[in-house]
Amino acid sequence: MRFLNDMKRHDMKKILEYYFKLKTKIHLKCITGRFYNGYIFDLTSEKDLMVFKDDKLGTIPVLFEELERVEPCKVREE
Repeated sequence: MRFLNDMKRHDMKKILEYYFKLKTKIHLKCITGRFYNGYIFDLTSEKDLMVFKDDKLGTIPVLFEELERVEPCKVREE
């Protein structure tokens, strides 16, 4: 089980690094049910932590282990 958790954490880091480099607006869903929309402000891979700039809450810390899903935000057409 620990191996699967380590693989998931490694995959999540790679996904977050990719979106961080592209400065892509993303949607985060946490295992608690909370979700955030915004941009990755800073990544700290040694501590499995990122600073996220949420559209509504501002700058918040998010642990990688809290994340259930990460995907680019859908663009709304008006």
